[in-house]
Amino acid sequence: MLSLIPFFAVMLAQGPGQNPQTGPRSQTRPPVADASPVVPAIEIAPSVTHHTLTLPSGAVTYTATAAQIPLRNEAGEVECRMFYVAYTKDGAEAHNRPVTFAFNGGPGSATLWLHMGSLGPKRAPMNDDGTLPNPPYEAVDNMDSWLDFTDVVVIDAPGTGYSRIARPDLASKYFGLQPDIAAFSSFIRNWLTSHKRWRSPLFVAGESYGGIRGSGLSNALFRSGVALNGFVSISGTSNFMTLDGMRGNDSTYISFFPSMAACAWYHHKLAPRFKDVASVVRETQDWIDKEYAPALQRGDSLSPKEKEHIADKMSEYLGISKKYCLGANLRVTERQMFRELLRDEGLTIGRYDGRLTGKEELLVGERGSGDPSDDATTAPFTSSLNDYLQNDLAIKTDLPYLNSGNVRPWAEPEGSYAETASDLRSVLARNQHFRALYCCGYYDLACPLNGTIYTVNHMGLDPVTRSHVSFQYYPAGHMMYIEKSSRKKLHDDVAKFEADCLSGR
Repeated sequence: MLSLIPFFAVMLAQGPGQNPQTGPRSQTRPPVADASPVVPAIEIAPSVTHHTLTLPSGAVTYTATAAQIPLRNEAGEVECRMFYVAYTKDGAEAHNRPVTFAFNGGPGSATLWLHMGSLGPKRAPMNDDGTLPNPPYEAVDNMDSWLDFTDVVVIDAPGTGYSRIARPDLASKYFGLQPDIAAFSSFIRNWLTSHKRWRSPLFVAGESYGGIRGSGLSNALFRSGVALNGFVSISGTSNFMTLDGMRGNDSTYISFFPSMAACAWYHHKLAPRFKDVASVVRETQDWIDKEYAPALQRGDSLSPKEKEHIADKMSEYLGISKKYCLGANLRVTERQMFRELLRDEGLTIGRYDGRLTGKEELLVGERGSGDPSDDATTAPFTSSLNDYLQNDLAIKTDLPYLNSGNVRPWAEPEGSYAETASDLRSVLARNQHFRALYCCGYYDLACPLNGTIYTVNHMGLDPVTRSHVSFQYYPAGHMMYIEKSSRKKLHDDVAKFEADCLSGR
């Protein structure tokens, strides 16, 4: 769920063309000759509205366009309609005004999270610390909207939000790593043409699986003649190898360890000598490089004494028992950490945000009853978005807005991990004007910061090109923007990044 949702699948809601039977045991009727199947309507009438948002930097008068871009086959038939909301500043010159195309991930997530959490003129009414507010929920003005430095286009992936494919048999053309990138590439090219914005500076921003999409999309666009100025990865991944464990792949433990230590520090499970989260992460990263990664690489050849030493350090950094670390063969997963860290208090910590906790019925077991960080955001974002789309943006449709779409099966490279770090490396090397910014939450246990660093460190970049990749860190989780200070920092970091890209810095 959430914005990102690196891996999930939720079944689609019943479509408008699937009417249930009414009445008790309706009579059997003879088949109608030459009856054709009912195809649900997927087209939404465009809606254009005008607004003013008063930001700390001043008032911004803008136009909101909510519409669909049709994707057609070679015969000109519409196969898919991708929904978007574009926020464009009134009176700005197109060749000076940047456009940022933004999307969440999943795969299968709509872009309500970035839309109503960070980028748009309205946001979900979260508590300042990112915890669940008291219902009911109504969108509030977003003082950290990106509209003060860029036009914004939020895009729903095929099969999510208000985006729909025309027929079920077309699913394989849109549900997969490369088909998905191709669909977004077509969307952006079509949008630039229909809105006459080919002269504008261009950026893409992707969250979670949006890192996979954005990395591949940056390269696909460049190959098709569209040169981006930059890519913003928000809690994004470009290589699933750092997230999905299997026997012999120790990169996942390297990836998650500093973030798990950060969560242990936040919940007061570490020694008093640790003064702040940044120092915890730095020290654990240094220990991983010097001791933990070499120990994992040696595997079963470690002596009992060496295992004891590593388990001692793991316990010190993770705030859990040495016995547990030894029992896990020195490989504690993030899913184990959800329950184990606060087990004695009867609490579980969040996957998307390890700061947030939920109550558990039992003190035993490895699996929790849910994700408290998911619970904190779903209702506020869903309710405020649907109200906002209907009343502020004046969208008229019977289609349900799908937070999560049924995009399975999702086609990925067979026999290997899905990765587009190679695509990002290609465009960084071939376009020396292109820049990438990685925005990472310390308490993100879905796409951990050290996994992103690991991926970038293995992209084979020369020192000059490597300097075109930068990082920013936030005292929050996967959706760092649900926390007030992190939302402001994210705005400021991206504003500076885009300004630096345009100035050639």
